[in-house]
Amino acid sequence: MSSSTDSAAARGKAGLGPAGAPLPHPDLAARWRAAREPAAITHLDAAGCARTSRAAIAAHAEYLTEESRVGGYVAEIRHSQTLTQARANLAQLLGPGLTADDVTFHHSASTAFAALIDAWPLPAGGRIGVVPSEFGSNAMVLAARAARDGIELVDLPVDGDGRIDLDRLGHSELAGLDLVTFPHVPSQRGIVQPAAEVAARAAAAGVPLLLDVAQSLGQVPTTRIAAAAYVGTSRKWLCGPRGVGILAVQAHICDQLTPSAPNLHTATWDASRPPDPLVTLRPGPAGPAGPAGSASGPPGSTSGPRAREKYDHSAFGPLDGIARMGIGESAAAARLGLAVAVAELLAAGPTAVHARIAALGALGRQRLDGVAGWRVREPAAESTGIITLIPPDGVDVHAIRDQLYTDAGILTSAIPTGRAPRDMTGPLLRASPHAYTDPGELEALADGLDRLTRR
Repeated sequence: MSSSTDSAAARGKAGLGPAGAPLPHPDLAARWRAAREPAAITHLDAAGCARTSRAAIAAHAEYLTEESRVGGYVAEIRHSQTLTQARANLAQLLGPGLTADDVTFHHSASTAFAALIDAWPLPAGGRIGVVPSEFGSNAMVLAARAARDGIELVDLPVDGDGRIDLDRLGHSELAGLDLVTFPHVPSQRGIVQPAAEVAARAAAAGVPLLLDVAQSLGQVPTTRIAAAAYVGTSRKWLCGPRGVGILAVQAHICDQLTPSAPNLHTATWDASRPPDPLVTLRPGPAGPAGPAGSASGPPGSTSGPRAREKYDHSAFGPLDGIARMGIGESAAAARLGLAVAVAELLAAGPTAVHARIAALGALGRQRLDGVAGWRVREPAAESTGIITLIPPDGVDVHAIRDQLYTDAGILTSAIPTGRAPRDMTGPLLRASPHAYTDPGELEALADGLDRLTRR
């Protein structure tokens, strides 16, 4: 072990940052650890699925109990104010210019992104600015829209770290685009894109920005970006339950969106009447209605009072505002858990949480770089908690990930090249501490990585 590695190890054990100063906000870290069940493993996978607090779990469970007592729809109505406040809190974290009315929930960040790209008004032959480090699922969605509608995907200029190069991103590079989209923090490279600067330049060129904040919301500042739209997720840095995506769109953009798969939660047959909060049956012109869209005769029959009616394709339209981008049916209990998680973040102070995560990330990079031949991919001082490691030649990343878990009880992620095939030349190992992480856990990872790689 080199002297610099020895020094980094000593600082890590002492809870000191890379420069030898104490890591920021130790009281916050202690409170967040105490708010969670004792860890059964060394959890270094916040970028995959972070640890949820007891309070968020309790809110989730209590809501399920209420559903069993009064029914799912009634329970959701009873908690409508809590869910509205959660959307308002998310708008506060995203901002500026967003309110609760601009935020809705989705299944995941990926489905929210797919829904937006599908609904976004793009001309035939339009152009979308992208980056090579785009998340694999999003890249597939973009490629599918490009193939379907003759859209051209145009790479924005990036530097050697994959960061958008502002020196080469001028008005002329943006003016010919119809949309810009990229992940604020890539899943496979722990850098922060200069999203606020790109959004400002794009807006000056009349180009909207759709920003993926799945790996940044809760980890790095997101409040001053002024993107046209955002997608995110509950389960990562927000520490909420799985199964909740977040979609936010500025009001002036939202009514331009045209979802291709409308349903009774997002569109209406009668544009003058909003949907009912509860599912109800209304009598039709010939008696009680059957299932939505049914006639009184069997399929294909020519009998019955409604059989000769023509199907009016213009009789329905999307709801106003963000409601047209919702999903209707969902696991509402998870949304209640997210509501608590977001409130906990705001109560702790996002700035403090961000600073703690960034310091742990910097400490981890310094400690892990060079261990048994592994090399850290991003700059050491990058302000994220995502640490990506390039393996030594001949080392199987997935096998090391598995052995770290089974032999040492350490949870990390193996990142396959399909995560971002234009940004990766081989699999990576990813560690991602959160504010509740003890510095000694990074030291445990360094020791485990050294032992298992050499073995």
